[in-house]
Amino acid sequence: MPKIAIATYDKLPDLTFNDQLLIPIFRENGYTVSPEIWDNSEVDWSSFDIVLIRSTWDYYLKPVEFKNWITQFINSKTRLINSAEMVLKNSHKFYLKELANKGVSIIPTIFSSEKIELEKLKMWEKIVIKPAVSAGSHETEIFEVNMLTQEVLDNKTRTGDWLVQPFLEEIKDAGEISMLFFGGNFSHAIQKVPKSGDFRVQKQFGAQYLKFEPSTMLLSIAKNIVEIAGKESVYARIDGVITQNGFLLMEVEMIEPDLFFEHTLDGPNRFVEAVLKEL
Repeated sequence: MPKIAIATYDKLPDLTFNDQLLIPIFRENGYTVSPEIWDNSEVDWSSFDIVLIRSTWDYYLKPVEFKNWITQFINSKTRLINSAEMVLKNSHKFYLKELANKGVSIIPTIFSSEKIELEKLKMWEKIVIKPAVSAGSHETEIFEVNMLTQEVLDNKTRTGDWLVQPFLEEIKDAGEISMLFFGGNFSHAIQKVPKSGDFRVQKQFGAQYLKFEPSTMLLSIAKNIVEIAGKESVYARIDGVITQNGFLLMEVEMIEPDLFFEHTLDGPNRFVEAVLKEL
């Protein structure tokens, strides 16, 4: 029987509840399935037909190791989903600059690999600074520009690549919208609302996840982003915020996004169908 490895990390050796839902569906389609920890050196990845990236949620803490792990699947007989090339590109948030150049509306962003001058940030009252390689709001902070000093800014962005964006007040009230696409087709969407007084939209910070029904126009915008950012993606999650200027993209998640199957009955089946269509 063909073999599938579902890649996870050492804190979730048995996968998340959502990812566990995929196993019986793959087995019904004739596949042997096992969860495998992505940085376990004892795993023989070449013994699998498919390696499906799911909860590799510590990859940003081990960027060199993760890059090396992903690179081994380039030109390999083992199929990585999403593709190695797509994952490598998506792991660094400077891909947003390319999307903006192709006409996608993103949050206004300063992309920096060098010293950031405080004077250039004074066009905004409040800013968000986030690393280009990150997940789950890791090292993401909000600053009041009039309270920020060059020294604090330098210490924050001393090494690595960074994104600086204006803080959007809409996030405090309406949160973010996440739209899931499997095989390029829309599956379902949720609204992630932060707890009062916070801006982070992850559950570990008290956020609420609500089912969301996007408008026809919003779906068209999101599908266009998928076409531009990852036309060959098996799965993609479009994260953004609805503002008075329309929908602004925050991220395109094509590595290990939470799929929010608790908000859709048929989501796991649609996901597996998209995976198997690629084979």
